Amino acid sequence: MQGNCSKVRIVYGLVTVSDKGQIAIPVALRNDLDLKKGDKLMVLKRKDDAGFTLLKLDKMDALMHKLQEDEEFFKKVEGGE
Repeated sequence: MQGNCSKVRIVYGLVTVSDKGQIAIPVALRNDLDLKKGDKLMVLKRKDDAGFTLLKLDKMDALMHKLQEDEEFFKKVEGGE
């Protein structure tokens, strides 16, 4: 079988921050993540100040719904266990 499995790709190239603070997401990454015009991304700063992470908002919504249903999660966060 031939082909390039994009699921193992980590580096998609370099981007440059514009004077307006904008970056362009490489087309290969947009394709692999199925990002479309108008998609919302959540921006999270890394704890180590090395950069940031972008998360698709629909994936974050799904995570929030799972957390909302998991009563044990909040007990762990509050130190109850």
